[in-house]
Amino acid sequence: MIYMYRIMLVDDEIVSQNIVQQYIATRLPGYQISAVLNNGWEALQAFRDSPADIMLVDIRMPVMDGLTLIEKLNEISNDYVPIIISSYGEFEYAKTAMKLGVAHYLLKPLDFKELTHALEAAAKTLEFKRIAYTSLTWQDDNQELYLTDVLKGKYPDRALAQADFSELDFPFSYDSCNGLYIRIDFMNTDVWMYGRDALLTAMTNLINLLYSPSYVLPVFRKQNCCNYLLIDPNRNPESFDELCAQVRQILKITIRIQLLFSFDSAENLRSISSGRQNRELTADMKSEEDLSDTDKTAIRASIEKAIAYMKEHYAQDLTRDSVAERIYMSGAHFSRCFKMVTNISYKDYLTEIRMQKAMELLKTNIRVADIAERVGYPNPNRFNINFRHYTSYTPSEYRTYVLKMI
Repeated sequence: MIYMYRIMLVDDEIVSQNIVQQYIATRLPGYQISAVLNNGWEALQAFRDSPADIMLVDIRMPVMDGLTLIEKLNEISNDYVPIIISSYGEFEYAKTAMKLGVAHYLLKPLDFKELTHALEAAAKTLEFKRIAYTSLTWQDDNQELYLTDVLKGKYPDRALAQADFSELDFPFSYDSCNGLYIRIDFMNTDVWMYGRDALLTAMTNLINLLYSPSYVLPVFRKQNCCNYLLIDPNRNPESFDELCAQVRQILKITIRIQLLFSFDSAENLRSISSGRQNRELTADMKSEEDLSDTDKTAIRASIEKAIAYMKEHYAQDLTRDSVAERIYMSGAHFSRCFKMVTNISYKDYLTEIRMQKAMELLKTNIRVADIAERVGYPNPNRFNINFRHYTSYTPSEYRTYVLKMI
């Protein structure tokens, strides 16, 4: 089934509206006009109710002009592509449009070849964004930190490694998983427009699509390369030609892949990573920790912003990746930076915020189920379990006995 890109046409000229609608309806399968509006204010309200993929926007319109509309849309969504269609070619308009992220500025009367090219480019941009920003699996940050520590050789003892493994609910067993540790070099990242973290997320998603591993993790990054850990892929490829081809086709970049080593159990992974044969790899990984003072200050500032957001929005569904996105980090990188700054994981820190707030609310007469929802637990049972784990008491016990002793 072909995906239909939804286009919202915002133009106060009736003739222009009709021409564009007719051309797209008759000549461009895969695109559909979802709404036609006469000014920016109407379009803003319509977009909030039913977002479009592509916004075809005139500049000069009554009530709200097109550039103001795009500016306001950018505040509420990153999942659309704006295209300007205008009778005015003044440089100031074009310069402002570029600052707002408009890649195509088309002059009236429209050249249909240019319109087609702009829409096709918009479709590619949307596809890149979908791949780059859609997380196919959400992985526990404590699991990621554990595997990163294993690869850094921080578990010389099997008993400790296995004990920590058993507490993390991995989707594979310690003694019977298999996997690959690969290095991916990015050869021409200058053509990628969406940032380094988005590129790593896109690569993770493509690996998921091609090899369906039970776990995939970007564990170490340098300027133009990244190491990936794949656990239990559906097949062990003799070469990575297919992945390289897909990356060239979809992401428009060239990569080179090197198999660093394979393993047949988590214990084998630990043994390799802590052994002499992995000295060069762990030396590379340690360089990630060797940050300059400027880098450390920047990371700390970003994590402090994330913490402030968590403290304000703890009642919402705060996934790790959603918070990471607010400070322009990938989920995995955010986990490592968060642990570096706070010495605990994101998940544990968020739980602590919620539990402390719950303890305050339990001093009131608010029902336990309502308190659970107020601190971010729509499921009261999950709240009860976490509260007991945090305090050693159920919420009711805490309210009945503990508060009386305070």
